[in-house]
Amino acid sequence: MYGEYIFLLTFYNRNIKDKKTIALVGNTSWSMYNFRLGLIQKLMKQTYKVVVIAPKDEFTSKLIALGVEYRDVKIHNYGTNPFSELALIYRLYNLYKEIKPDLIFHYTIKPNIYGSFAAKLCGIPSIIITTGLGHLFDFKNIVVRWVTLFMYKIACKLSEQTWFLNSNDMDIFTYKGIVKREKGRVIKGEGVNVQWFKPYGEKDNNGITTFLFAGRLLKEKGIVEYVQAAKIIRKKHSNVVFNVLGFIDESNPNSIPYKEVANWHGKRIINYLGDTVDVRPHLQHADCLVFPSYYREGVSRILMESAAMETPIITTDNVGCRDVVENGSTGYICQPRDVNSLCKSIEMFLELNYHDRSLLGKLGRRKMIKEYDEHNIIQVYLNTISRYCIQASAAKIPEKVNKIITTYWH
Repeated sequence: MYGEYIFLLTFYNRNIKDKKTIALVGNTSWSMYNFRLGLIQKLMKQTYKVVVIAPKDEFTSKLIALGVEYRDVKIHNYGTNPFSELALIYRLYNLYKEIKPDLIFHYTIKPNIYGSFAAKLCGIPSIIITTGLGHLFDFKNIVVRWVTLFMYKIACKLSEQTWFLNSNDMDIFTYKGIVKREKGRVIKGEGVNVQWFKPYGEKDNNGITTFLFAGRLLKEKGIVEYVQAAKIIRKKHSNVVFNVLGFIDESNPNSIPYKEVANWHGKRIINYLGDTVDVRPHLQHADCLVFPSYYREGVSRILMESAAMETPIITTDNVGCRDVVENGSTGYICQPRDVNSLCKSIEMFLELNYHDRSLLGKLGRRKMIKEYDEHNIIQVYLNTISRYCIQASAAKIPEKVNKIITTYWH
C-alpha cells in the first residue's frame, strides 16, 4: 500500500502538476537582486518557477533579465498610515490569488507582517525571514512600536516558520514571546558567493594604506564615526586614505545629506567614490574595510563580501557584525559609537606589516568558505521547499487518485 502511495505521489508530481512556483517578496528590487541572486539562479536551475514581488527600482530590469516573473508592489517603507498598510495587504492578497505560488518567502518587516496575513488568507504556506531587527524596537512612538510588535507576533503564528540570520535576533523574539522557539530557525546570514567574491591577486604594497567604508550612508551604519576617525588618524599619519562608497537615500530620515558628504569630500577628509553596482574592484583596492555600524544587522553583507575578497575588516561589537570577524585573527572589533575605540583599532591595523595584513585577509576568506558559503544557505531553502511542496502534493493525492489511475491505465 505504501509503495502504491509513493508511486501515485511521484506520478502526480511529474505528470499532473506544473512545476512548483516559489514567490520571493521584499521591499526593494535592489535587495532581491543583490542579496538573493544566487538563490534565484539555483531555484530556476532546479526548474522552479520564481516570482519576485518588490517595488520597482534600478535593479528591476536585472531581475527580469534573469528570466524571473516580476510583479511590482508599492511599499511605503517608512510610512505608518493604517489605510496604506491595509491597502498593502489587499495588493499582496490579489497578487497571491493570481500567481498561486506553492510557497512564499517574505523578507523585511512590512512584507513579513502583511505578506503573512495575505498568504494565510489565500491558504498558501509562507516563511518569514528577518533580515535584521533594524529599528523594530526603536520606534519613538510607543503606540506604533506596540502595534508593530503585536502584528509581528500574529504574523509569526500565521507563517510556517520564522528564520533569523543570527541567534541574537531569535533569542529576542522568543524572549518577548513574538515567536515560539520550535517555529524559529537560525541560518548563517544569506551567505556570500565565494567564487564571485574572491581576490584578484595580492594587495598593493606601495606604502599607502587605503581604508574603505562601503554601505548605505546612514548614521547608524557608523559613517559619522568613520569620518571623525579619519580626521584624527590623518593628523597623525600622512600615508593613509579614507574612501567612502555608497548611495545616499535622502528618503530615509537617518540618511546623510548630499551637502554634508560634499563638505567632507571638499575638505579632503574622505574621498567620496559615489555608488557602484560592483563593489569588488573597490574591495580589492582597499587594504582594510571599516564598517563601524550600530544598526541591528542580520549579518552584514559587506563584511562577508570583504572577508571573501581577503580584505581585512574593522567593525563593531554589534549584532550581525561581530559574528563575521575573529578579533585579532581576521580583523578587529571596536565598540559601537565610540570614535576612540575605532581609532585604536585603525592604529592597530596600521602597525601591521604587509605579511600580517595579508594573513588577516586569508584567514577571513577561510572563515567565509567554512561558515558563510551561500551554497550551504541555498541548500536550506531547497530542503524546506521540497518538504512543503511534497506535503502540499500529498494532501491533494486523495482527490486525484481516480483521475491518475484512469489516466495511467487507459
